[in-house]
Amino acid sequence: MNKQESKYYCTASFIDEALISLLNEKDIDYITVKEICEKAGVNRSTFYLHYETIDDLLTESLKYITNKFIDFFNRDSKGFIENLNSVQKEDLVFINDEYLRPYLEFIKENKKVL
Repeated sequence: MNKQESKYYCTASFIDEALISLLNEKDIDYITVKEICEKAGVNRSTFYLHYETIDDLLTESLKYITNKFIDFFNRDSKGFIENLNSVQKEDLVFINDEYLRPYLEFIKENKKVL
């Protein structure tokens, strides 16, 4: 990834985080591009460089949250996930601490957005 791609991705992440933060405060219908830009620390023109509408941002933010969940889940469960390939299908049990703890912690930390 070159410097420009990295800067573009970093800016998109700031905008995603800004929307997620605002969603903790109010409904999507009451969030403006101006508020998102102020929260993200970017200009309106930067917003429109990345997205056409807030709905486009919302779609990307859902992907961002999903990736964040996968990263969060993997952070605490690497051993568990690595062992899935070696376990017989009938022996799989997902209701245990290794599976539920990261899932529930993520839900707790992101409950207003989810």
